Amino acid sequence: MARRTCKTAIATAIALVTAMPGAAAACDVFHGLRVKIESGTYHAALNDVLLDDRGHSVSSVNGTAKPSSYEFGLTDWLVPGENIVTIDFDGTAGEFEIFARCKGTYADDHIVDTVTFASPSSQQLRFEHQGPLEYSYLKADIAGDEGLLDAVTELQDAARAGDVDTILRMHRPMIEEFGRRMGSTDGIIFYLRSILSSDPVDIVETLTVTPVMGGRVYQIRGPDDQPPISVAGKTDEGSFYWPGGVYWARFGDEWAVVAN
Repeated sequence: MARRTCKTAIATAIALVTAMPGAAAACDVFHGLRVKIESGTYHAALNDVLLDDRGHSVSSVNGTAKPSSYEFGLTDWLVPGENIVTIDFDGTAGEFEIFARCKGTYADDHIVDTVTFASPSSQQLRFEHQGPLEYSYLKADIAGDEGLLDAVTELQDAARAGDVDTILRMHRPMIEEFGRRMGSTDGIIFYLRSILSSDPVDIVETLTVTPVMGGRVYQIRGPDDQPPISVAGKTDEGSFYWPGGVYWARFGDEWAVVAN
């Protein structure tokens, strides 16, 4: 039987973080997910968006199971206020914790919420994000998915025609987000122009639309989790793979890609 334990009220947890030994007076709170698995695998989603960490099998050393324990930050797909992490667990022994920590430190964290598993099931963890968020998807409209598939078709038609300008235009929020974080969009634009102009684009015809982020963003993927378009190839530095057109949002009358 799965068991869920919330250590403290979320608001109290945030207050305690700022009072932790060594924490700065004005603590910039950072949240993460700590994973402890003795037997099993999992998938985790933040606000319905499947995280890059798709789960880990417990390793074996000389026939003896070796538990898996690690953590990673929850930095993308955040919303102001309450955020929800959903864990789909397949196994017999696992524990997942949301921790809060001052940015720039690696200790003195506080456990905000915990779930434990003794059998396959799905449970949720919750935490409050406090502080400003600048992600482009937060500026999107929540107004249904009308016109979305037409926009995806336009993107795929541009890929077939080698129309790089249209592909870049439809990825503008994603590119601008990259520029906000890295200080410039020049690098990513040059990279995308290079690979889209010189390598064939793979296009997936059968697609599934899934609303995430409370309907603010829509995920578009193929039957085997493929993106609507993708480019793969090799360079002097090695091989590369770029997925396109995965996460869409609506800005007024225009649909655009906010992430891949």
